[in-house]
Amino acid sequence: MNTKGDYMERKGEMTKRLLGESFKELMQKKPFDKITIKMITDGAGVIRPTFYNYFQDKYEVMEWLLEQDVFIGARELIHMNMQREAVKMIFRKLEAERQYYVRAFEVEGQNSFEEMLVHEVYSIIQTAFELHPIDMHGFEKSISKEVFMKFHAITMVNGIKIWILDKEYKISADEALDMYQFLMTHSFAELMGGKS
Repeated sequence: MNTKGDYMERKGEMTKRLLGESFKELMQKKPFDKITIKMITDGAGVIRPTFYNYFQDKYEVMEWLLEQDVFIGARELIHMNMQREAVKMIFRKLEAERQYYVRAFEVEGQNSFEEMLVHEVYSIIQTAFELHPIDMHGFEKSISKEVFMKFHAITMVNGIKIWILDKEYKISADEALDMYQFLMTHSFAELMGGKS
């Protein structure tokens, strides 16, 4: 049975999505700092005060889009013990809207997109750690879980950034993921013929 409350909730979700999509379209046309709240609300077909019912600022829109468009599905896969598929989903979702993410990486400084992405990837790794045992191969005493999770979050985000921003050598999400996994499983010394 549909109630007025259900209708209002769906309408609110739809309005939030419209604001997010308007922001995403604007990001592909203008630099982040040139986008105004009025531009976002005009694109969504709502009045300016409506924006503040859903978001505090443009940074929060960008963070919400990242969570909604990329990480909700990946988090579900982590809960099903499908870590590789979760990472593959992240790469594919970013590839599907590559132009938006190229512009998003231009948002630097405090509240940078890169910082938001590190936070989301860290959260995914933390969830995987909590749900599924990870073999640290005897390094538990010298490498804390915190260091391990930060290292992998930062490394993955830097790999994604290089891949997304590379203008000359365009490779698919699957190829980028294969490259990332190769680099993460082979040390520099090993690749140079030395002993690891």
